[in-house]
Amino acid sequence: MLALDGPAGVGKTALAVSWAHHIRTQFPDGALFYDLRGWAANEDPAASSEVLEAFLRDLGVAPADLPPALDRRAALLRTRLAGTRTLIVLDNASTTEQVRPLLPGIAGCLVIVTSRRRLSGLAMREGAHLVSLGPLTAKESLSLLRDTFGEQRVARESEAAERIAALCAYLPLAIRVAAERVAAHPHLSLHELADELSAVDKRLDALSHEDEAVRAVFSWSYRALSDGAARLFRFLGLHAGASFSEHVAAALCGVPVDEARRTLGELAAVRLIEQVGHDRYGQHDLLGAYSMERARLEESEGDRESASLRMLDWYLHAAAQANDALAPQYRNPSLNRPTPGTPAPPAFTYTTALAWCDTELGNLVAATRLAHQRGHHTHAWQLPIVLWNFLSLRKHWAEWISTHEAGLAAARAGGDSFGEAWILNNLAHAHRERRRFDLAENELTAALALRRTLCDLTGEAWTLTGLGYLEGDRDDHDAAAKAFAESADVFRQVDDHPGEAVAVNGLGEAHRRLGRFTEALTCFEHALRIMRNAGDRYSEGYTLTKLGATFDAMDRHEDALAQFELALVARREIGDRWGEAETLIARGDAVGRCAPSGARASWVAALAILDELDDPRAADVRDRLGMVPVPRSAVSVTPSASTP
Repeated sequence: MLALDGPAGVGKTALAVSWAHHIRTQFPDGALFYDLRGWAANEDPAASSEVLEAFLRDLGVAPADLPPALDRRAALLRTRLAGTRTLIVLDNASTTEQVRPLLPGIAGCLVIVTSRRRLSGLAMREGAHLVSLGPLTAKESLSLLRDTFGEQRVARESEAAERIAALCAYLPLAIRVAAERVAAHPHLSLHELADELSAVDKRLDALSHEDEAVRAVFSWSYRALSDGAARLFRFLGLHAGASFSEHVAAALCGVPVDEARRTLGELAAVRLIEQVGHDRYGQHDLLGAYSMERARLEESEGDRESASLRMLDWYLHAAAQANDALAPQYRNPSLNRPTPGTPAPPAFTYTTALAWCDTELGNLVAATRLAHQRGHHTHAWQLPIVLWNFLSLRKHWAEWISTHEAGLAAARAGGDSFGEAWILNNLAHAHRERRRFDLAENELTAALALRRTLCDLTGEAWTLTGLGYLEGDRDDHDAAAKAFAESADVFRQVDDHPGEAVAVNGLGEAHRRLGRFTEALTCFEHALRIMRNAGDRYSEGYTLTKLGATFDAMDRHEDALAQFELALVARREIGDRWGEAETLIARGDAVGRCAPSGARASWVAALAILDELDDPRAADVRDRLGMVPVPRSAVSVTPSASTP
């Protein structure tokens, strides 16, 4: 027995029928087929007794000889099929219980079952082979389009064909309906169809063709759901990310996580969502469009708004808690209490917080964009702010900049000068690291003016620190020293020791670049004491690197290398890839002063990280490597024909 399962539109019936035709000659005693109507729109699932009657009559049993009881009909079917080689296709099954009485129970016959559910019971008791079908690959989808449009047309409009396949979620049914739409409108180009499908709210309309509307096929599964599962399915249309957790499902519905977990199980069982990892679920774009449509039609604006707010609150508070675990010594903005019904975020360690942020980054970007679009201005600027520690650590510059630009627009739209200043400050760091210095200066200058107007001394100190880094990157180290010294004084006024350590460390780096090594060492040692007391491994790694560079400039090479090794330990321990590259560059510089060829390994390792991060500093490292001869052992030599 073979049991095929998969989501609506994936091609289960087509595959079963095609394969049945292919192997038909191996079953000379005939074939039986029945649509069990497990997911029919307006009909109940077929009763097992009804199917048995049809099969027995096909096998020649007279109506008068049909036994009335289900078990006797099942026994008679087994008797009639004994000793035969018969192929049975049971399409569109709803449950294992519906299928079980229809099985021949003897060798020689083959049963193929299709269902949107995974019929595990058939594997456990009847030994069925379970096969789960997923969407086509991109290559397979294009092949299906070529079968309809022809090789030349797909080749001529290949980019549009690829878009159509992706917008159809690589589902055979959707691709076939899209192809029929073009066939019915020969003047419609593939580019025009792709543009139609790009509008999420119109996509299901574009994929409607007579009785094969994708919307209708999805509705068969949706109408069979319990009330709670149907409600969650609708609210999932409000979630813009690629995957989601049980906590997000609970937030959308305002129910406990355990209840959401059970409801997700019901949706997964009928393949309206897919489990894509531990505590993670996904939904392809077409089902997402259907969820969104059902939410608009069946949920009030107020209920949709409440669900969105609970979801945004959960992401905001979970991100704040995760980033507190990454850098507890730094402040976050004060957050409003979450909307009632929002589940509490999990407790994080450093490691689990980093993993959570890595997993949820796409969702957090989408949540920021959604908050901005829906006019939830405070959520829109606070989400990127509470992600600051993670973004600064991982250097996801594109997400860093895009979320902060959305947050800046939201803060300004809401007239929130406090949020605007904070966003400008953090956005400037991203632009500075991307070497867009003029833009960073404008943002820091605007942030400083706002913070001084608001009498936000802590914020003012952080913006002065940012100006110090900017001047240092511009090689104006006197200006950098002035900004860092002023920043450190303000941090002392507000009794912010971790902030003071960062500013003093910056002051030490300015002294180092100005050749004031004694002053630099004093600053670094003072900063390290505070950082170690606060457990600030991120800043400690940075300071150890600068301390090593200072020792190197003082010709204390062994001390320098010892500090670089300590810095690498700290930076690797917390997953600071950019920081690791910075330390490797500095170590290579130190080694290179004595033995240029010895620097190569450090610089090569640093370059690999910077290329991975798409960091513009990679060009500087390439320049360093270009000045060092490649070791002979690293050169690939192709032997000539005369080489023995």
